[in-house]
Amino acid sequence: MAYQVMWYKTSIPQKMIDIFLEEVKELENNLSESLVNNSSSPLKNIRNSKTSWISSNHWISGLCYSYILKANEENFNYNINSFGERELQYTSYSKGEFYNWHVDASHSSKNLLRKLSFSLQLSDPTDYSGGELQFISDDDTLFFAPKEKGSIIIFDSRVKHRVRKIKEGNRKSLVGWVEGPSWK
Repeated sequence: MAYQVMWYKTSIPQKMIDIFLEEVKELENNLSESLVNNSSSPLKNIRNSKTSWISSNHWISGLCYSYILKANEENFNYNINSFGERELQYTSYSKGEFYNWHVDASHSSKNLLRKLSFSLQLSDPTDYSGGELQFISDDDTLFFAPKEKGSIIIFDSRVKHRVRKIKEGNRKSLVGWVEGPSWK
């Protein structure tokens, strides 16, 4: 039986995550309001967070992709290509910010589909309260992903999920999508 959502407590050293956060520190001052479905202005009732984009050629994407390949081999068995031309999204949620229920599945310009999504937890769970990454299964069961720094959550892009409102502090994550040809 294949699971819709998997996660790993990665072996990515905390120091490497801290190095990545140091590299993107300059982005912190230039984060923009998150847009939804390529809209031209933020839809704050759906999503309220700040984002920036990281090249899919950045070294951290290779670490993430190794876990995606592992999850795909162990569980999903999808025909996937890569991140494609898409960049990875660095996201920061502060007090009161959230992302309501949504799915990530979409078509790209090359007629590829988002098949797998991932979220790499960059914050320590003590850095914030609230902000849980929550999923809803096909049988309407609600469950949360782990909040531990360095955990990577990999899931079918068609699975409904959200980030609950941040009560205090700041939650940082790196998210991305792996594409593949149309379903057969």
